[in-house]
Amino acid sequence: MIYRSMWVSYLQPGIDIAGICTRRTQPLHHASDGHAITTMALFAHQHMLYGYAESTHSLDTHTLMAATLGDVLMRIPTSRGMQVSIDLPDIYHDGMPGDGPHWRAPGYTPERRVGSLARLKPAMYCSYVYYHFLRQEEQPHGFNKYYIIGAHENMIFSYQEWPATIDTPKPQGSMSTDLTPSNWQELMHQHFELWTDQPSDSHEWIRLPLIWEK
Repeated sequence: MIYRSMWVSYLQPGIDIAGICTRRTQPLHHASDGHAITTMALFAHQHMLYGYAESTHSLDTHTLMAATLGDVLMRIPTSRGMQVSIDLPDIYHDGMPGDGPHWRAPGYTPERRVGSLARLKPAMYCSYVYYHFLRQEEQPHGFNKYYIIGAHENMIFSYQEWPATIDTPKPQGSMSTDLTPSNWQELMHQHFELWTDQPSDSHEWIRLPLIWEK
């Protein structure tokens, strides 16, 4: 069984996380192997570190991050006590392990891992989740089966791999309805707080630098 995890951690002030991860590549690999992680990627934005992982056992992200980067991460209150990571709920996925002939074909290696960040208008959060649930259940494997979105407050973090992978034949959706709006891009645009200090093609989603990958 494959488990997919997403999380966010807060960096202590003044931390060069890219440099630290470069110096700790071996410990990160060792810890990920010990947690049965087969795929992992870390992305940074300002004082935050976003993570994505796939593992063959349920992953305790706090234990993983505390063992590898705990000295540069802030402990923050969560429902499980003081932690160095906050697990992000999956609010949308285009595909999931088990809904096709295989999750990753033998020898498959992505050319690029992409992490992106967007900000939802707080009043539009429920609407965003609702429309994405419709699309997820009506149109699985619509464009990239590895695409997934997690949420933390009004921030949403997405992970995907390029080139896009779509299995054929596509799996059957759990809903036989046809409620996903046809004006998808126009409708989604209304949900975002724009990054107005970014180029026009990044006003909704900004691309995050990849800090470490396995």
